[in-house]
Amino acid sequence: MSVSSQNPVTTWRSDYAIGVPQIDDEHRRLFRLADQMHVAMLEGKGKEVLCDLLDQLVRYTEYHFDHEEQLMQRIGYPEYSEHARQHQSLRGAVHDKRARAGSGEATMTIELMQFLVEWMRCHTTASDRRIAAFLAGRPA
Repeated sequence: MSVSSQNPVTTWRSDYAIGVPQIDDEHRRLFRLADQMHVAMLEGKGKEVLCDLLDQLVRYTEYHFDHEEQLMQRIGYPEYSEHARQHQSLRGAVHDKRARAGSGEATMTIELMQFLVEWMRCHTTASDRRIAAFLAGRPA
C-alpha cells in the first residue's frame, strides 16, 4: 500500500470526471499536487517543502479557475456568474488560510490542503458537472 492510498481524500477517482477531457486533466493534476503535499506531510518534510507544494497547488488552482471561467464565457454558460462567485469565494478563503500557513502554523498547512481537496471534490462533482451537461447539450 502506498502512503497516498491511506488518504482517499487526495486520490482522484474516476467518478470525479465530468467528461470534458481538458477540465478532467486539470482536475487530476490538482489531485496529484494535493497527493504530493499529503505524502510530504506524512514524510515529515520541512516547512519550505510544504510551503512550496502548497504554493504550487494554489497557483494551479488559480490557473484552472481562470481556464474554466474562460470556457464558461466562450460557451455562453448561463450559470457563469454563480460559478465564478464560487471560485472567488474559494480564492479568498485560500489566500487567508495561505497567509496563516505561511506564518508558521503547521496545522494550518494541513487544514488548507484538506480544505482545498474537499472543495475540489465537491465542486467537481456538482458545479463542474453542470458545465459539462450544458456543453453536451449544445449544438456542435
